[in-house]
Amino acid sequence: MSSNSRRTAPPQAHMAIDWVAGHGSVSAPVAMATTAAAVASAGAWAGMPSGWPLAVGVVGAAAHGVGVGIRRRLSRPSLAVRASAWLAASGWSCAVIATDPTTWSSTGWWTALGTLVAISLGAGAGLYQADVHEEAVDEERRAMQAAMAEAEIRRHDWAVVDHWVGIIRAVAQVDAAPVGYAPRPDGSGFGLEITLPVGYPSARLQAYGTSLAEAARLPVGCVVAISAARRQGHVILDVDTVDPATRTTEFPDVWTPLTINGGLPWGTDRNGEKLAVFLREACALILGPPGTGKTTLLDAIMAAFLRTTDTIVFGIDVGKSGDAFAPWVTPWAEGQGLVTPRPGTLRLPNTTRSGVDWVASTLAEADLMLDALINIGERRLTEYRGLMRDQDTKLLPISATLPMIFCVIDEGAEMLAYQGIDPLRSRVKDKIVKVMRTLRAMGIRLILTATDGNLSSLGDSSVRKYSPVRVALTATDPEGAGTAKLFGMVRGLDARQLRAKGSGVIGASTDPGFAPQAFRTWVTAPSLARTAVLATQEWRPVLDAPSAEAAGDAYRDRWAPAKLTWLTGEEPGDVSPPGAPAPSPVQGADQGDFRSRLRIRGEQQATAVPQPGTPAESADDATISEFLTALGKLPEAPEPPVIRGLQLNIRGAAQAPEPEQDWKSAAHRAVLEAGAWVGTSAVLAILEGRGITVNRSTLATELSAMARRGEIAKRGTGPQTEYGAPE
Repeated sequence: MSSNSRRTAPPQAHMAIDWVAGHGSVSAPVAMATTAAAVASAGAWAGMPSGWPLAVGVVGAAAHGVGVGIRRRLSRPSLAVRASAWLAASGWSCAVIATDPTTWSSTGWWTALGTLVAISLGAGAGLYQADVHEEAVDEERRAMQAAMAEAEIRRHDWAVVDHWVGIIRAVAQVDAAPVGYAPRPDGSGFGLEITLPVGYPSARLQAYGTSLAEAARLPVGCVVAISAARRQGHVILDVDTVDPATRTTEFPDVWTPLTINGGLPWGTDRNGEKLAVFLREACALILGPPGTGKTTLLDAIMAAFLRTTDTIVFGIDVGKSGDAFAPWVTPWAEGQGLVTPRPGTLRLPNTTRSGVDWVASTLAEADLMLDALINIGERRLTEYRGLMRDQDTKLLPISATLPMIFCVIDEGAEMLAYQGIDPLRSRVKDKIVKVMRTLRAMGIRLILTATDGNLSSLGDSSVRKYSPVRVALTATDPEGAGTAKLFGMVRGLDARQLRAKGSGVIGASTDPGFAPQAFRTWVTAPSLARTAVLATQEWRPVLDAPSAEAAGDAYRDRWAPAKLTWLTGEEPGDVSPPGAPAPSPVQGADQGDFRSRLRIRGEQQATAVPQPGTPAESADDATISEFLTALGKLPEAPEPPVIRGLQLNIRGAAQAPEPEQDWKSAAHRAVLEAGAWVGTSAVLAILEGRGITVNRSTLATELSAMARRGEIAKRGTGPQTEYGAPE
């Protein structure tokens, strides 16, 4: 047969091939074999060109196999099987026409028939598997759409959800189904809740947080925080899409009253929402190397305390001599005329109250404050036992008339880590632990800050044990050491990515509380303390009368001029004239201790200095004159000998020592006169006993310099360094 006489195969043949390629059923191989044989026979009888069926097959594979499959949203394996069916059937027809079946022998017929059967069976098996796969994909798609509809996920969010479900499957090898999706209001990320299959624990998925962030190619600084949902078997992925370092949140200008019995805002969570901490029964431990935003966090904590109607704040800052609390006391000091207001700022009235009720800037004052807290706890236990019985509770009912006392200790680890022989420092350390351990029910709690969380730095394992609220700031902690020391291994959170200043990990084992999670402090201005003090002074409470009485003279005299030199920078004798009463930080308020003020006034009148011209003063002047005259007639005595390394005091131990003017000379004398090896803490205590205040690090540097010059001897290194007289 000549090629000129060949005609095109009937279109019914290609329709049959398309039917075979689009339906993976049991009859597909038979239909495919019958159709291919019919096309080959018709082509050979009509004299068609041998390549014509193949060309038609290519067009059919592209149009019906691929085009229609894409329109039906079939998967790639299904598209490949459909196209292959077209090409296989067309190829077999081309081969039959090209070899002219009229010239075949019996072997040729059997070969062609066997080839057709093999092609048909292979195509049928492929189509069947494609149908099974499409049914599974379709069921999965319908289930996902139903879950999204149930979770009210909008259609334009499906792409994000579907993308992350695919990432989870690829990374964690788990078939997770979405049940909730919530984008953040500021567009910085989203939350995705998924359900896990039976037998797959949520803790296992939490280990893939870093891998998921890397697989999604998130910007550096963005984390995938994985936490358990309220229903077991469900987890929530909190995903950052914007680096937190590029986002800052100003401190909210809200000054409505709060209560310590509720949550106090400390910062924001990863969603930018306020993170509330419940502190009625909890001490708190805050770790933060320099530059992490620890001072900013303390500002937010202090502002939250001032907003409460039932909390009083004490402060201990020995390392910086009270400087951490100076902004919270300065408004009151301005009203009392002790501090000059800034240029362009009006002086506040004398009714302005202090934001901190008591500040200890020295170890001796801290010792008195801790004694007062312990005494208050013991007095409250007996004074309010009937009140607790009436209200059927073992916790002191905190209210505006019976306030909570929070003592904030800045760099408290420096006092807790002391291991020397100085009795004052040892007492302060033991009392801090005692307050944490025993005064929870009586409404007295502590907040301690520290640079490091090692046991050698905290001094006592009780500090972590009795601090259910823990914060680890991580901006300058690339290894995440603080997080590991406070929380161990935090699953589902890579703390090393929290590099922005003010970022960290916070956890609260309170009721209610929350698992360790990432958080961010607010950005605060230096004027926050002044604003908070003025905005909250109308409702801030005062210490109840039994507690004030139990605190004793140390609490009554806490604002004496001699104790305010850390704030005013003046010598004690220059702060106010002799006999002047100590100003009260709560003037204009109903303190509830009127009898104490009357007692103070009576003592001051009883000890007043006699006025000039009185008989008492004249008699004293005559006696002094006679004594000076007799003293002048005595012969002068030679100066006492000075032995190298030791100065003898031959005037007697009963004579009061003269005040030291040069702290370096006083430190040198303290080491030489000690008679034993002493550490930096012991020398610091001796200087404080003589009325000399010096920074501990400055003193340690000067003692080391004296040792290098040979003026004193030195032994040991680090915290065990001790000094003594040179041999």
